[in-house]
Amino acid sequence: MTVKQDKKRRTWFYVVDVPAPGGRRRQVKRRGFGTKKEATVAEAEVLADVRRGRYVRPSRSTVGQYLVETWLPARRADLRPSTIHGYEKVVTGRIVPMLGDVPLSALDVATVEAFYGRLLTSGGKNGRALSAKTVANAAGVLSAALADAVRLRLLPHNVTSDARLPRRSQREMSAWTAAEAERFLASVRESRLWPLWRLALASGLRRGELAGLRWRDVDVAAGSLQVAHTRVTAGKVVEGEPKTKAGFRVVALDDETVGTLKAWRRTQTEERLLLGAGWRDTGYVFTNELGEPPYPGQFTKWWNTAVKAAGVPRIRLHDARHTSATLLLRAGVPVKVVSQRIGHADVAVTMRIYQHVTAQDDRAAADALGQVLGGGR
Repeated sequence: MTVKQDKKRRTWFYVVDVPAPGGRRRQVKRRGFGTKKEATVAEAEVLADVRRGRYVRPSRSTVGQYLVETWLPARRADLRPSTIHGYEKVVTGRIVPMLGDVPLSALDVATVEAFYGRLLTSGGKNGRALSAKTVANAAGVLSAALADAVRLRLLPHNVTSDARLPRRSQREMSAWTAAEAERFLASVRESRLWPLWRLALASGLRRGELAGLRWRDVDVAAGSLQVAHTRVTAGKVVEGEPKTKAGFRVVALDDETVGTLKAWRRTQTEERLLLGAGWRDTGYVFTNELGEPPYPGQFTKWWNTAVKAAGVPRIRLHDARHTSATLLLRAGVPVKVVSQRIGHADVAVTMRIYQHVTAQDDRAAADALGQVLGGGR
């Protein structure tokens, strides 16, 4: 083991013998230390890892090469197409442009935190700023990739675990009041899409779950539906199953929603008879006049148009789900029941998202109890 100075560059370097495949030994040299002490400390860490059997030979790949040539191809075998599509967008659109040329073994906390900062200020299209949530999503992909690099012994440590993310402000959740939801439904009641909007607010299904709903999953006799299929966009439309076990669930429906679906089924039958051989029996609940399921993004366009026409506060289609959950909680339905109904994996997730609603209920409960107990005098 040796620590020496590169007199030409005025920096320090170390050279150590480390194990190599086949029981052989090889020398590893690392340059660029500002002081002899820094080089000595780094050398000692390598030797300690060698003694513990934890030494990882520095990878010669760049971050970009590892992500594109090693990590993404390996993940395609065990992840949903929509998930892979999301990973690819983050890798090619966010990580590789900024970190792609950095040697994998040279990636450190300072470089990662600088990457987060650049994303936050200018990481978007045409140099626009990104939200802290979007930066956190990119950080999650990078962290998962580096965790696999550690497992594959390409890196000794996942530096993202030490890097600090930009602070995220809590986004205010948007949801309608009961009166606003009633006003919207009254506005769309005579439209062809009435069954879709009634079910969206009555069930709390996600867009992909609404788009993927099939008639065989609807039990009008029992007044329920089973969430077992999804249709989402991942560059193209991908048909699959819910991402989590909690996503597979049975959702009870109220009588009016069941009646609406029965009427919608009759409408589809009439359209099929009218069109004859030109009608496609795809089995989906929500289809166009030809029997074909719309592109999932079309649901969002229809929603935005209907909301604007109804004159109610503008909220996203996903916020119809929040509205459903919020109205249930305000009606006194237990949080656990709401959590299961909307497909959360954990009640804690529901509590965190709807903490403002449960806080209001807790205050009302405290006031009610205070009235029962009296002033205590």
